Amino acid sequence: MQTEIDRLLEGILKTQRTLGEENFLLSPKVLSDFLKNEHAVLEEGEGGVSHAKPMGDATEHVASVLSFVPSNISQTALHTSEASTSDGVGMPPVVTLPSGTKAEQWQWLKEKVLSCPNCLKHVSDGRKPVFGSGNLDADIFFCGEAPGAEEEEQGEVFVGRAGQLLTKIIEAMGLQRSEVYIGNIMNWRPETPNRIGNRPPTQEEMRFCLPYLIGQVEIVRPKVLVALGLTAVNGLLGYDMNRKMRDCRGKWFEFHKIPLLVTYHPSYLLRNGTSASKRMVWEDMLCVMKFLKMPISEKQEGYFL
Repeated sequence: MQTEIDRLLEGILKTQRTLGEENFLLSPKVLSDFLKNEHAVLEEGEGGVSHAKPMGDATEHVASVLSFVPSNISQTALHTSEASTSDGVGMPPVVTLPSGTKAEQWQWLKEKVLSCPNCLKHVSDGRKPVFGSGNLDADIFFCGEAPGAEEEEQGEVFVGRAGQLLTKIIEAMGLQRSEVYIGNIMNWRPETPNRIGNRPPTQEEMRFCLPYLIGQVEIVRPKVLVALGLTAVNGLLGYDMNRKMRDCRGKWFEFHKIPLLVTYHPSYLLRNGTSASKRMVWEDMLCVMKFLKMPISEKQEGYFL
């Protein structure tokens, strides 16, 4: 059991390091919430079959391990407080991919998301959590923020009007949707009164779902990540109140050592469908294509000019 708890602790530290926080505080309340979320560890039995095993004295073991965590565990500091569980979202899950093929890992992670109690708690009756989909060997991974009404109804990513426009953009690049991977940071549609309209997810909501997104990135290992919209950027890179889309759009960043390019969300083009805005997004796609050394025709170079 100790080995499994150590693995879970490594997952906590890994998740928090991604969030770029400044301190790491694991209070008894946070530890309790985390252990409730995990319920049990897996113990390998005969023939390699894993069985659920109660956490037992896991709290004491975690505390003993933390007392020996080096102070320089991360260049970025980590901070978790009791307040992080006060909004009903809860502690982020720990995601450690099992061994196996990409398809096996992806299926394991998908089932984990679709059965996640916290995800299900935030989904209305008859609706579904939404997981990413696409080519597990894709060079390009498009990342949005959260499902909309059509997505939660069908349980599929980017199937509404914005998703249809994204498909057209992908096809304009000379690719099929089946050749890329598409996901969201969020696995549920953020609640609104009477389920009318959409709202951006909070940082706490994205914080919870981020490990599931990281797991997909680790499985696919794309050559390029494309962040669709400012909310997705803040979810991936950490919230920055001074960050403006006009300043980061078309620029390169890095997420888990993978180049990340920022562009507008397709929904922005649905609201502001001018040739100028379409050209900005298309220039970003040309940038991705050039980075990947994809063939670019004169016709493609001249779209929306």
